[in-house]
Amino acid sequence: MRYLAKFEKKGMMIYVSHLDIQRLFQRAVKRAKLDLKYSGGYSPHPRLSFAQPLSLGHYSIAEYLEFETNGGHLHPGEIEGLFNRLLPAGVRIVDAWQLQEGGKSVSSLVAAAKYRIEIPFFFSYMEATMDFFGRESIDCDKLNRKTGRTESVNIRPLILSLKPLMVNDNRIVLISSLHCGSASNLNPEQMLKSFYRCSGHAYDRGAVRIERTSLLGWSDDELVPLEHVANRI
Repeated sequence: MRYLAKFEKKGMMIYVSHLDIQRLFQRAVKRAKLDLKYSGGYSPHPRLSFAQPLSLGHYSIAEYLEFETNGGHLHPGEIEGLFNRLLPAGVRIVDAWQLQEGGKSVSSLVAAAKYRIEIPFFFSYMEATMDFFGRESIDCDKLNRKTGRTESVNIRPLILSLKPLMVNDNRIVLISSLHCGSASNLNPEQMLKSFYRCSGHAYDRGAVRIERTSLLGWSDDELVPLEHVANRI
């Protein structure tokens, strides 16, 4: 049986690496005594995977865990209860679904991510946002993982949307949707550094709060939340 669980990552848990989050859920599965299915071959591993790794220091209310068991049936509410009593503060299952057998992996369906970014207020933020998003080309240094070299690339096609939402307590809230997934991916910090550089302001990572609010996939030429793309039962 295949299942999809949606969880949030908050508080001090934002400083826990993706690898440690994997280990955390693997331990939770064992403690919950779930009969997890394993892959074949010489080095079998549990069929438990995540839709898209989250960068260290980023908050999220939309992380996704896919796992497969050998049998039985788990109700979505039961999945929440099983995990949440075993997970530490800051990581919590908020929803769950059963998936059809033999469907595409959830990670292969991810096409974009939506972020809520809080930055310090500056007076020309509206003009800076319009100028940045209106550019045809935005050069950014990115690491090519295949060659190990840093290359200058145009990240503008990877920015799907960017708009200031509100100003509160000397903070600007930017809502942005960016390419995300195995086909093409843009880290919001790379976009934000380019935004600051284009607006003529110094970037201070310690003054920025980045939260992933949604992972998106394509459905009828429209980007929708991942749970609406996965082949749920």
